[in-house]
Amino acid sequence: MQAFAEGLAGIADHRPTFSVGEFSGKVEFDPDQLEGGSLHLIAQAGSLVVKDEVTKQDRKAIERVMFGEVLHPEKFPEVSFRSSRAICSLVSENRYRADIAGAVMLHGSENLQSLQAQLVLNAGSLRAYGEFRLRQSDYGIAIASVAGGMLRIKDELKFVFFIVARS
Repeated sequence: MQAFAEGLAGIADHRPTFSVGEFSGKVEFDPDQLEGGSLHLIAQAGSLVVKDEVTKQDRKAIERVMFGEVLHPEKFPEVSFRSSRAICSLVSENRYRADIAGAVMLHGSENLQSLQAQLVLNAGSLRAYGEFRLRQSDYGIAIASVAGGMLRIKDELKFVFFIVARS
């Protein structure tokens, strides 16, 4: 996940990035049934980790705001995506493009979300990668700010994923 900052302190072009430490899911895909797949992912909100090289003090400040003021993982421990429709098309041998529609449950709110992914089939595994964006305000999440409001995170977040599923 990548956030984008704005404000006076945002001049330094802050773009904090985070990874999900704990997640699980299920992928169903049959190359002979290109309209019948599904995807269900669950991430533990409290497992987000700051990927950027920052000082211990900055890391603590980011985590304090992220967990204490934004995500509230004690109240909303999971973030999930469940597909309602997945349509794939063959791009080349063992490579597919997937258009997936579904719902994201985040911070106690559910909203429709679509995403595109590239799929690669190998013996016993499926690799999927892609990206999507969402707005925090759609989920009732307060927009975070630090340094007395001099640095504010923008509403839109970018998510990039690379998933390996094994049969």
